[in-house]
Amino acid sequence: MPQYHDSQYDVLVEEYANIVANRLHEDPCGAFDFILETLIDRFERMTEHELIEYIVDMEDDDEIVTSIYGNYPITDQEIEGRDYHQYSLKEGESLSFPVHKK
Repeated sequence: MPQYHDSQYDVLVEEYANIVANRLHEDPCGAFDFILETLIDRFERMTEHELIEYIVDMEDDDEIVTSIYGNYPITDQEIEGRDYHQYSLKEGESLSFPVHKK
């Protein structure tokens, strides 16, 4: 019985995908919006470092990255001259600190 159910589900997925694809084909703005939302969702699932690497690899340069981050994009490595602190808490402990307004 589950195979029959999976078969119906596969048909439903394919049929509805065709309906949506045909609708997008008829409305170029709708297709653009769909593609944009899909790409944003895909890129948001990446870490910042993965996205930077992906962009540099796909575009063969880092122009967009440096235009946003400057010459020091976020990396997994510590940047010289920055002060890093590491904190460890025991279960049930919390950490609080004041936030300064600029």
